[in-house]
Amino acid sequence: MAAAGLKKQIGLWTLVSIGLGAIIGSGIFALVANMAAIAGPGMLISIFIAGAITLLLALCYAELGSAFPLTGGPYALPRLAMGDLVGFVMGWGYFLYLFVGTAAIIQIFVVYLGFYIPGLSIGTNLTPYGTMVGLVSVWFFTFINYFGVRWGGIYSIITTIGKMLPIILFIVVGVFSSSSVGNFEPFVPYGFAGISLGVTLFFWSFTGFESIVIPGEEVKNPKRTIPLAMILTMLITLCCYLLVAYSFLNLINWEGLSIASHNWKAIGRLDFPLASVALSSKLGLVAILITIGAVIATGGSGGTWILLQGRMPFAMALDELFYSKMKLLNRFGVPGISLFFSSFLTSAVLILLPHFSSVSLIASITAIVPYSAAVLSVPILRKKMPGSERPFKVPFVSLFTLVAFIVSTWLIYWASWPWTMIGTILLLIGYILFYTMKGKLIDAHRGHWMWVYLLGISILSFFGTPPGEVDNFLGIEALGWISAPWDLLILALFATAIYFFALSSASSAEE
Repeated sequence: MAAAGLKKQIGLWTLVSIGLGAIIGSGIFALVANMAAIAGPGMLISIFIAGAITLLLALCYAELGSAFPLTGGPYALPRLAMGDLVGFVMGWGYFLYLFVGTAAIIQIFVVYLGFYIPGLSIGTNLTPYGTMVGLVSVWFFTFINYFGVRWGGIYSIITTIGKMLPIILFIVVGVFSSSSVGNFEPFVPYGFAGISLGVTLFFWSFTGFESIVIPGEEVKNPKRTIPLAMILTMLITLCCYLLVAYSFLNLINWEGLSIASHNWKAIGRLDFPLASVALSSKLGLVAILITIGAVIATGGSGGTWILLQGRMPFAMALDELFYSKMKLLNRFGVPGISLFFSSFLTSAVLILLPHFSSVSLIASITAIVPYSAAVLSVPILRKKMPGSERPFKVPFVSLFTLVAFIVSTWLIYWASWPWTMIGTILLLIGYILFYTMKGKLIDAHRGHWMWVYLLGISILSFFGTPPGEVDNFLGIEALGWISAPWDLLILALFATAIYFFALSSASSAEE
């Protein structure tokens, strides 16, 4: 193997397919029923808000990715803006998100496969047989990507088409169904609390958009392709999610499901939501096809994430911030050792962490913090490198990025205690890893905002009133001393202070 240059083999629609493959996976098939259980028809508002928040973050990535097409974008871009320590911790957090999130997607892939092969899972927990199938899947996808990004890209295109066709069929049938309009009344049965919790829950379904900037050096004409692919991917995803959710609600036949009318909590217990509501409306063929689409979607998403996660250790090793062997390329121009290392960690998570909700929550938290760092990187790099060509610029940069940083902070907070604390601990481990590799905390003054930010959110989540709690394994509940909406106001003020603290730290370091 040799640390040679990466090949530019990815065009616009391959990049869009990689983005759609990374985003549209387990979420829309697994979470739509849970969304209905907590928000009822108001889930449509939750999905729109989650999509709008994600679009803010995605546009920041579009500017950064088009101006600085670097491999390992979620790590490389904050490093460029704020130095080695910040870059490493963000890379560590994002790497956690990738290999833990990949395990969650593979788990749901096996669960849906169990629709046809009994015995693979009990609920969303894999049996030993199901775990074995999951491990085989991980390494099958790994070897596909080992033979070059072109094959990984072709795989993404094939699986994206394979999962979108059944989804489109479900949408067409659902939108034009003559089911009762009563399914949408009352539209917000659980108030704003249900909608806000729905935003947090469904955000997982939008993660993966940053995959478009990760293989930046392998993209043809990146300055045009990356921002265009980002915008197209987000618009397609949001429209798809809203139409699927509307179709799901429209197809619910309460009598056919043997559920009392408008018992939304019971909808949340459906094992295969889209297939179940199709069967309730006597659409057996649609149910079969949508289940096949779910298997292809989760399988395709898992394969795409494996392609992406192998790029993170590679990018960090190139900057001498990770083990040097991770930067070696095989004869197909792929960082093979980094790819195998990442898949080994995914396999370990698949074996050790059986609960999908816990795994996906950890993955979401460890992703949002790098998203926040990328938002901060936009104004910092505008000041630090004003001469760089920026084919795409976010409008009103100071206001835009401040708002994006505040809503990112809300998303972390809404993950709820104690997961905010778990996410903080996992991310702060990055400080220890950096010290063991470099022997000192280089650029430590630029990174002070990170630990203040993470600890502050954890403390506020313990004293505040999140919209709900998920799998509280500690048994210690949040105190609820700061009631809504005061908790969000305090968080907004806290996030604003951190925003200017981070910008000030970066500016003083440059001076």
